[in-house]
Amino acid sequence: MEPSEAGAGHQAAAPADRLEKLSSSARGWHTIQMAVLGFIGICGILRTGSSPAPRAVQWLAAALAVAALAAACAAIFTVGRVAYPVSDDTDGASAAPDAAARLRAGIRLTIVALILAVIAALSGWWPESAAGTTAAVAVTATNGQAWCGPLVGGRASAISVRTAQGVVTVPAQAIAQVQPVAQC
Repeated sequence: MEPSEAGAGHQAAAPADRLEKLSSSARGWHTIQMAVLGFIGICGILRTGSSPAPRAVQWLAAALAVAALAAACAAIFTVGRVAYPVSDDTDGASAAPDAAARLRAGIRLTIVALILAVIAALSGWWPESAAGTTAAVAVTATNGQAWCGPLVGGRASAISVRTAQGVVTVPAQAIAQVQPVAQC
């Protein structure tokens, strides 16, 4: 056996070894990708029907969730081709660099999917709008009478308050004090 033949056998084993290491790494990433896909699914299931977010934000969140799902599926397929190769092409000169590029692309897609899912989930923390709550006020007249309740629309130069007895309208010149209260 000549020295050049011994070196050639060693060089052929190194790319195959590199391909096996890439495949092993891809299997680990494949597990992480399945967790990301599960996270995206849980975020989709835990959505509430009565979200306070505006309708446009809800649609944007849904679109981002679908994009996250598509990116996660593409990432799983891309990394899966490296983790579980189906071809017998073990030529280290071409297979290892291609596998490394596919693995990097799959990892990037996984990160993109996770970011999209997190952004889509943020719409669930939309604050309650102040317009949906009816703040109560305590109105005191100059003669000492007092009423408490939420403000309602009424005539000009007067304040109308909805009380337990009905709507009370107090003219502006008869108002001594108007004060917001938590409840009546």
